[in-house]
Amino acid sequence: MNHAEYPIGTPGKKWGEVEKTEWFSRQIIKRSYADEVLARLPQLKEHFELEQYGALSLDPKRYPLFLAKSKTWDSAKPVVLVTGGVHGYETSGVQGAIRFAASRAKDFTDSFNVLLAPCISPWAYETINRWNPLAIDPNRSFKAESGCEEALSLMACVEQITAMIHMHIDLHETTDTDDSEFRPALAARDGITQDKLSIPDGFYLVGDSQRP
Repeated sequence: MNHAEYPIGTPGKKWGEVEKTEWFSRQIIKRSYADEVLARLPQLKEHFELEQYGALSLDPKRYPLFLAKSKTWDSAKPVVLVTGGVHGYETSGVQGAIRFAASRAKDFTDSFNVLLAPCISPWAYETINRWNPLAIDPNRSFKAESGCEEALSLMACVEQITAMIHMHIDLHETTDTDDSEFRPALAARDGITQDKLSIPDGFYLVGDSQRP
């Protein structure tokens, strides 16, 4: 599917508020953030303190934002930040972050402060979406002027950390819906064309050799 076939908008023309509202109205709740994420956080309390660092304005009671912070926090130790669910449809990032915190993260807390935000975009998690309710990609929005509250909330939280963040591991996942839905939606939203991709299968790490 290219942008000309996407059911919202006019080919070659960027979306305005009308198109974004129509896109939002088409989204369906498909799973439960409360059941699949929030209900699993108490199991982390043996080794982590849970802190709420924000909530989505769409529904603050339904979408509180939590992080887990190692109980042995020492400002002299470097910090390892682990994030999941920047893209809500990337399920393994969310569940992998929680599983890591519940099983292996304690093995590193003698040397590091571990800070973990398992689901940065809970509405997108429930609707299995790349974007937030405003059709913004949080992964492209970690900047002050972005208007993306998912990204801005985490940024504000991280800015309060006085210890050095030594490493940030952001958990993502590639699925065939990138080609079937999310890239066509991006092309329609931005009035551009997108070539079809070959989606890789498997696990991979991405680093920047110029900024190790």
